[in-house]
Amino acid sequence: MLKINWSRESWLAAVLLCIGLTCAAKPSAVPVEQKTSPPQVKVVENGESKTKPDDCRGIIVGPGVNQPDAFPGYGGFVGWESPIRLKNGVWLVGFNAGYWHASAPTPLRYPAKSLDEYRRMGLPADIVAPTGGRAMITRSVDEGKTWSKPETLIDTPADDRHPAFVQLRDGTVLCCFFTYPGEAENGDFAKHPELATRVNIIRSFDGGRTWEKKPQVLKTPFVSDETDGPMVKLKDGSVVIPMDGRPKSGPPDQAGLLRSKNRGRTWEWLSTVKTDHDLVEVTVAELPDGRLVMMARPEGDIWWSRDHGKTWTVPVTFGMRLYAPSLYVLRDGTLVCLHGSYAPGYGGLRVIFSTDGGQTWIAPAKDHGFLVDNSYGYGKAMELPDGSLFISYLSTGGHSTADAKSNAIHCIRLRVRADHSGIDLLPAPNH
Repeated sequence: MLKINWSRESWLAAVLLCIGLTCAAKPSAVPVEQKTSPPQVKVVENGESKTKPDDCRGIIVGPGVNQPDAFPGYGGFVGWESPIRLKNGVWLVGFNAGYWHASAPTPLRYPAKSLDEYRRMGLPADIVAPTGGRAMITRSVDEGKTWSKPETLIDTPADDRHPAFVQLRDGTVLCCFFTYPGEAENGDFAKHPELATRVNIIRSFDGGRTWEKKPQVLKTPFVSDETDGPMVKLKDGSVVIPMDGRPKSGPPDQAGLLRSKNRGRTWEWLSTVKTDHDLVEVTVAELPDGRLVMMARPEGDIWWSRDHGKTWTVPVTFGMRLYAPSLYVLRDGTLVCLHGSYAPGYGGLRVIFSTDGGQTWIAPAKDHGFLVDNSYGYGKAMELPDGSLFISYLSTGGHSTADAKSNAIHCIRLRVRADHSGIDLLPAPNH
């Protein structure tokens, strides 16, 4: 859920099922449980980029660089970003701006224990933020060499986090984000629904210049839900949103999938996936053979669907613990997973890739991926016409007051080698 990396209490469950739900959250027929063997990690030598991150990274927003104008609640924090390249060649990066790692509106509504913990971590005292943080957007018309002054994308009464985009065939741009109003005591959102996180959608019909003012709050079977994106446009033209949420029965958190067939006007709940531990920060991709594949934090669970997301294989792990995974399918069919790493001594933003739809992952070691940058580990990507990935990512988690005030959104380019022997880092356009 919230991106603070505290430990989660493990909860035992006896059944591994994938339960299909309608958009009204009523149970449908239980799908047949489909078992699959765990993926394997293929370790390659000399696969790390010889060019180092210091020689490649650029900055989109940061200290003294293209910062947003001051607003009530802005203390320098920027992060939780996502890029898109539109059909007309314009690049957009959406991000969150606020005062801390999580910029809830004031007066703060936290349980006393959580508030004490966050204060010790660096949550600023006496902050005044009537609507918390807000989602902002910056654009480039010269392929990332320069970026416009950030503008407000949406500012709801809560903290607006993780804006992510997809463009439809008719040019409509969808943006999903989730709102964070605070935290309920003991995570009991059933008693405090006003403190639940919720996924929202807004649309632009003019290439991202203007956006709908009233967001659509999406309906799910969860008492609290969120998504980090990216949304995915499927081959049939529909759009799916991967998400995770807290079920009415309590932890562990579960994963789910929403789909729209009508340009984001209405959304259908396709399925819920659960196991005996949390499935959070969920991501999805469509493979060349038409299957969908999903992955989640923290155990690196992965699962597949052959019927467009209605039923799924049982989530399986493959020995690589990770957070903030994002899946992308390149033009040549390579499946890429950008992620943060839990591996001791090998943290930061990393990447692994697969040539067989996620059954075998190519990496420099069994427990971690190739290094992208020694950052906090949250990043999103988009494929460029030359086949490289443009990646935007935040510098730190913004937990300490100093880090929050001086945080930055960096960017870098990455190419998976043609022979799949590793990766090469490339200079960002504004390096």
